[in-house]
Amino acid sequence: MYPLESSINEKVYPFTQLQEKLETYGMSLGGAWEYDHGYFDLKLADDGAYHFLRIPFRALQGSLDEKEAMVQIDQPYLLSHRYKNDVDAYASSGALEGAVNQFQTPVEKDADIPHEYIEKGKEALQRLEGLLIK
Repeated sequence: MYPLESSINEKVYPFTQLQEKLETYGMSLGGAWEYDHGYFDLKLADDGAYHFLRIPFRALQGSLDEKEAMVQIDQPYLLSHRYKNDVDAYASSGALEGAVNQFQTPVEKDADIPHEYIEKGKEALQRLEGLLIK
């Protein structure tokens, strides 16, 4: 994880408005959101690891499933997940397991972030700040 300084840190937005703007920018709501917090991700690259710009947020008023929910952005950061990209040497997984367990667990959940992706992440965050702060 690589924390980023940002002018959107601690800014408050209506959740539906924030979601609309960030999704227009290409970000997606992370699948592990809860009613009181979550994050938006922008995939920067997939080169043996997934590199993301992550914008975490938490509900200040209401819950995320309510139209009137207000959220506060927490400190953005970069995140890399290194994953196994080879074939199962033992071929132990069958069709049923493949249907149930479709997603790989990262080999390294908090992998080092190459310098080029730190720069890409900072640039993406600057563009995002311009979109959100007017």
